[in-house]
Amino acid sequence: MNICKMSNVMYKVSVIIPIYKVEKHIEKCVRSLFEQTLKEVEYIFVDDASPDRSIDILKQIMLEYPERAKNSKIIYHTINKGPAQARNFGLAEAIGECIIYCDSDDWMEHTMLEDMYRVIQEQKVDIVTCDFRMVYNDHYVDYHTIDWSEDKIASLCNYIAYGWTVLWNILVKRDIYVQNKLKFFESDSAYCEDFNLSVKVLFHAGKVVHLSKILYNYNQMNVGSIMRSLNKKKMHDEQVMYLDVINYFKLQGVYPLYEKQLCWRILKSTQEWVLSTSTYNQFLSFYPDCHQYICSCPFINTKLKIMMWCLVHHLSLISRFMLVLRFLKHGKIK
Repeated sequence: MNICKMSNVMYKVSVIIPIYKVEKHIEKCVRSLFEQTLKEVEYIFVDDASPDRSIDILKQIMLEYPERAKNSKIIYHTINKGPAQARNFGLAEAIGECIIYCDSDDWMEHTMLEDMYRVIQEQKVDIVTCDFRMVYNDHYVDYHTIDWSEDKIASLCNYIAYGWTVLWNILVKRDIYVQNKLKFFESDSAYCEDFNLSVKVLFHAGKVVHLSKILYNYNQMNVGSIMRSLNKKKMHDEQVMYLDVINYFKLQGVYPLYEKQLCWRILKSTQEWVLSTSTYNQFLSFYPDCHQYICSCPFINTKLKIMMWCLVHHLSLISRFMLVLRFLKHGKIK
């Protein structure tokens, strides 16, 4: 690993940007970062051994923003280590008061860092979240994330049960990471790593505020991204991340407070096993504590709930019959 050093300055925010195979998108991302209205920003780019022109494009853009370039750092990996390790290297180098991540194929609104940092300062909070926009080729969809109340347990339960649990819309005081020794879970599992860390970070925060303003643009035009290529391995990754959070909360002595919502997540990650008789036993044996929450799980449709419930209650013939009906309707069965 090689590091391109930068000047020693006090920063309000450190932005960590892992880079890998994004030559078609990185220019828009970097320009949105360098054109932020907040001035005291540290930019940490982690070249995760990207085989394309991504870093060349980054360096070209840095020449156009010399003041930002002075406050930028490029960390070079000689081999691809994956997004978790790339982000952790960036986190270890960050010296800003607050930390935020940005995916290198996305982009920020120009006031994002200033707006969010102002909330940190004025309301004296540890974390501020914002809303985001999902951008497609011919349209976009706005997403408004959950509000946080003074009841942090209820708010975190709502967050765990929410569909979007990411880190690029969360500005966190760096002390939360340092004092609690938090970082991305490093393993062969790459999918759902944001959920794993964001839940831990939010758990340790003293006060969290939601800024109801769309400030981040989540690019859905990059067909090579992880979120656009789900497969069985990534569903396995999801399970690894959920189980790690469950174990973490057990060690913290708070698991019963969040058990139902975390079990909902487990059920979501195992629903494919109900669609094949060959994986019925996998479903039944994988974290059976979650079975009591089948009926209340918001991530699963009614038919799958019925099939899961029947399997758990030794009524597999009904589940098999429902698979036959599914075959008759869709023309395929596993």
